[in-house]
Amino acid sequence: MAYNENYLFFNEGTDAADATGDGQMFSSSSFLGANVTGSAVVTLHFASRNGAATDDTVAITMGTSNVKLLMQELTAVLSNPRGGLFFQTDFAGEAKNFLSGTNTLVITTAS
Repeated sequence: MAYNENYLFFNEGTDAADATGDGQMFSSSSFLGANVTGSAVVTLHFASRNGAATDDTVAITMGTSNVKLLMQELTAVLSNPRGGLFFQTDFAGEAKNFLSGTNTLVITTAS
């Protein structure tokens, strides 16, 4: 069975819309792992987009600390054999999110 790449697009909802670093897209093949880094915070790690030794990260703060649900939703997206583009944004009113119950995103990429 052929495998098609999945892409995850994350967008922070900051006061300065469209500022540098507000959005980042990662391929599912660059996903390295996830860990709980705080109360109701899960950090996703991706291979650095510029080959740096540090990971690019997306810290996700959840409304509730339902880590199991977040991991199930993330796994469904990462393992989707059809491939696709999946959105996760902080902007109010967006219905495209693939992770439920999230409050904020913080994207950190190597420069």
